[in-house]
Amino acid sequence: MRETGRWEQTIFQRAVTHFYALRYSLWIQELPHDQPYDIHHQYLWDIRMHEPVYQAFSEILGTTALWAQLIPEEPAPVKGIICLQHSVPIPLEQCRLNYAQIGDLVLYNPEVHSLDLDSVPDHSWLPIAFFPAQPDQPCLLKERLRSWEARTSHTFLSARGHKLLGSERW
Repeated sequence: MRETGRWEQTIFQRAVTHFYALRYSLWIQELPHDQPYDIHHQYLWDIRMHEPVYQAFSEILGTTALWAQLIPEEPAPVKGIICLQHSVPIPLEQCRLNYAQIGDLVLYNPEVHSLDLDSVPDHSWLPIAFFPAQPDQPCLLKERLRSWEARTSHTFLSARGHKLLGSERW
């Protein structure tokens, strides 16, 4: 277990398969500018549920009981970005690697680094975050489940996916 307050960043190379990264990238690029972003889209959940992504956050956070961050206001002591293209500059100062490849997951400490992904063109990065599950926070859990029930698209979740959502306990 790593102390989340002491480290700066970690790179997990090829954490996401090219298929998932490219499929998500094409979907996001095809969205009309006025269409709201669907936090419960299948392509995004496929990446959240992907074993190496889950394991990376679990290792850094020191727990297997995680929830996927659905809105920016949810607590996230660790944040991540997944590279969606080949040879993209890593937008972290003092990073040991200068470029990430498609499918690389960069986890960083938001207390040390802040990222402005809007300054990086062409949908190069997918922000993603998890945090320790908080089933003792009924208001937070209720809001998460309300957002799931209000989704407009049909989304399949695995057993892990339901736990990452909070609809099943760890």
